[in-house]
Amino acid sequence: MKPGNLARKMHIFLSGKMQENVSWRKRYLKIAKFLATHGIDPPLARKGKRLKRRWAEQGTRDSDVNPEIYTKYDDSIERLFQEVLPLLSRESSILEIGCNAGRSLEYLYRKGFHNLTGIEIGSKAVELFEKTFADTYQNSRIIVGDVVKEIQKLETNFFDLVFMHSVLVSISARDNAVFGEMCRICRGYILFLENEGSWTAFPRDFQKMFERNGFYMISFRWLVWNDGQTLLEFPRTITDQDIFKNNIIRLFVPANGIRRGAEPEKGLRGK
Repeated sequence: MKPGNLARKMHIFLSGKMQENVSWRKRYLKIAKFLATHGIDPPLARKGKRLKRRWAEQGTRDSDVNPEIYTKYDDSIERLFQEVLPLLSRESSILEIGCNAGRSLEYLYRKGFHNLTGIEIGSKAVELFEKTFADTYQNSRIIVGDVVKEIQKLETNFFDLVFMHSVLVSISARDNAVFGEMCRICRGYILFLENEGSWTAFPRDFQKMFERNGFYMISFRWLVWNDGQTLLEFPRTITDQDIFKNNIIRLFVPANGIRRGAEPEKGLRGK
């Protein structure tokens, strides 16, 4: 049997097991997290280039992703920021990785945070951002491109907050160097919300990913909905089903304390 045929058969077999058996899902997820954390793409994850192309081409005729859904507000945005915003000043420099059509930056702008930067790979999403949230777009720096490349151009210790909303599991394990770049450019807080049970993507041991780059976790919260998409109140018991369909919010700070060095004059190297 050719290697390609064997891989396809294995993929079909594992996918079937994931659909029908929770214990298989838990077992696979543990293995997938280990592999992705160590720079190896898990067997059921979409190919990194294909996934990157999917987000780059969102909003185009043949795309299955419509960026308009990322203009609509939902409770997850307020829950994401509820702990960190009181720790920031209105002058804080904030970066969103994967800003899409702008709803999170719009939320921050309306809260009075105007020193905003976004990186987004989808040009159609950015066009929609400009049309839908014109004030926020015009008063922010929006970088269109692949975060793996664009983040390398940003100044060290420049941002007081670097955040992501449902982005990290879409970054290929082969691009794990981007975690070190996030830590390099951040002097304050790293915050993100992810579906860490996404077994068709690139789940990781996110705590380990940031700890190995000099940050440690100070907050961990589940964001859980019931079947009616209403947020549930805590405390409550987390079920196996929650692991696969709900999100976790994590907040990190530098292990040596929040860096408060002299602010660079510019946020881009060599510009």
